[in-house]
Amino acid sequence: MSTVNLSPKAIRFLVEALEFRIAAYQAQLDEPELQDDEASEITNDMMFLESLLQDLKEAMNVPISQVF
Repeated sequence: MSTVNLSPKAIRFLVEALEFRIAAYQAQLDEPELQDDEASEITNDMMFLESLLQDLKEAMNVPISQVF
């Protein structure tokens, strides 16, 4: 992950937003009328978001250095 300085609150917000979007993609994939090409695009997007989510969750576990 590139070096972006986000506050813990911002990271938690992004994690929640990604989890919501991933759940919405999963719901779309469960629709019976979904075309194969649409399912492929949704799956690719969902995999990308899951990768971002994993990176953000790992970043949440990194200790934050205190400034004195």
